[in-house]
This record gives sequence, structure tokens and C-alpha cells, in this order.
Amino acid sequence: MYKGKYGATRQYANWIGEELLWPVSTTEQLTGDELENAEVIVIGSSVYAGRLLLHGWLKQHADQLINKKLLLFIVCATPADKTDILNQIAKQNIPQVLREQCTVFFIRGRVVIKDLSWGDRLMLKMASLGAKDPIEKRAMVQGFDAVNKENIIPLVNAVKAMQTPLVGKVTGELHTVD
Repeated sequence: MYKGKYGATRQYANWIGEELLWPVSTTEQLTGDELENAEVIVIGSSVYAGRLLLHGWLKQHADQLINKKLLLFIVCATPADKTDILNQIAKQNIPQVLREQCTVFFIRGRVVIKDLSWGDRLMLKMASLGAKDPIEKRAMVQGFDAVNKENIIPLVNAVKAMQTPLVGKVTGELHTVD
């Protein structure tokens, strides 16, 4: 399941569903029975202004997710080498009780300036004024597209490994894909 704003998270969710032969849905489409009966759950969320779009949903459903094999992929603009920022996103957005038992994958998304709402363009332009890194600043002003099917390979492999009897509990791992 996933929640995104401009399409990158949906694209990654669809690719993951194709690779695993699993159904893909938004959190709004997901039924309580589907959530309850799942043993392994892959959840995708984009980041908007430092906050996961699924932040509230994760808090609301933490009790239902606590005993599941949980993988969370977070689609954001932050490059993989900015681990301090990525760790902060995870810490601030994933409830503590879930953070300890889920595997988190950061996957770089895209920003297509012409597709953004005027408010999002304005917010991004203002944020770019404070950016010290010239590469980061250029990405904020001109946009970028890092969406690539190969970016899902670590997550897909982790799911497949969870489905084999030799794998134990996966705890608190952080993965980034740039």
C-alpha cells in the first residue's frame, strides 16, 4: 500500500507489486481484513515538507502493524549520502513502536517543477534560497528525476528473503537508494 502526491511513490508501488505478484492499493482502498490477514506488509509514502504523507496513518494503525513483517519505503528528494537527514525523517515520522521492527528503505523520487501546484513551487523556491549545497539548490530550482525500477531491488530482495524459512526477524535496518 502507498500514499504519494505526484506519482513517484505510486510508480514504485506498482513496480514492487509487479515483481512480487502482490496487489497494490492506496491506504484508502485497503480494507481492515486485508490489513489484519497480511503477514508481510510493504508500505510506501512520499515525504512532503519533511513529513511522511502516511505519518498519521502509521500512528493510527500501529497496533495493527506491530506484529507484522513490515517494510517501509520512503520516497523523497533527499540524496542517499545525507544519512543524517534521512535518519531524522524516519525518527520523526515512524512511531517508535514500529521503528524497532520495520525495515526502512529510502528511495529517491522526482520533482517536476511544471507539475507542482503553485503553493508547492513557491515553498520549494523559498527552500532553495537557504540551500547551501549547489547540487541540492539546482535540484530544487530545476527539478530532477531519479525514479528508476532498479531502485526497488533491495526492497524486493528483502521481501523475498522474509518469505524463506531461514530468515529471522528483520530489525531497524536503514537502506537508501539514490
